Amino acid sequence: MNIFAILNHMGVFFKEEPVRQLHAALEKAGYEVVYPVDDKDLIKMIEMNPRICGVLFDWDKYSLELCERISQINEKLPVHAFANEQSTLDISLTDLRLNV
Repeated sequence: MNIFAILNHMGVFFKEEPVRQLHAALEKAGYEVVYPVDDKDLIKMIEMNPRICGVLFDWDKYSLELCERISQINEKLPVHAFANEQSTLDISLTDLRLNV
């Protein structure tokens, strides 16, 4: 079974429901969903478990630095970020090589 990691700190209502829906859809598709405690826990999981096949994180809490750290471990691992609709993402085209 493949594992999908979601780094999200619950408590922000408008972010909780989409994450719950994604969790249900991933489980229905056969994925195991894990919730790392923080970015350090996520990095440790990625280093120690090759079954992690994707990551979702909160852009409002973490940033491109997390993507860079993940890419150093596994440059092919898909990384997805979500943010509130008022956030401005400052990403250059060269940053897209990090699989964001």
